[in-house]
Order: sequence, then structure tokens, then C-alpha cells
Amino acid sequence: MPVKIDYHKCNGCRNCYTHCPLDVIGWDEERDLPIVKYPDECQICHICEVECPEKAIKVTMPLIFW
Repeated sequence: MPVKIDYHKCNGCRNCYTHCPLDVIGWDEERDLPIVKYPDECQICHICEVECPEKAIKVTMPLIFW
């Protein structure tokens, strides 16, 4: 899974959810936190990582791309 969310850092601002162009990141209404809804759809654009003010998201390059 290329997108990892550190829930200890996440403040629930919804930036990652709002800015993800492919709807990879969804929103868990019960927990009021983001979730990685479609990990296989991630195109590794890093927008969620860049838009996170708390640096709670880490996007990693899968080994297959190396």
C-alpha cells in the first residue's frame, strides 16, 4: 500500500480527502478520520502528502517501480 496515514498526527482537517484526484482516500464518518479506500488505485502523485499540514501521510514508492 503506497499511502500510509499516521493517525497519531492526523488532526482530521480533510485536506487529503479533498485534494486526492483519484478518490483513493475516503472519509470514515464514524471516526471522523481519513481512510485509504482504494490503495491499488493510487498513482503516487503525493498530493495528499503535500497537502497534509500535520505531515501525517507518507506516500512510498512500491518496489515494482524501482
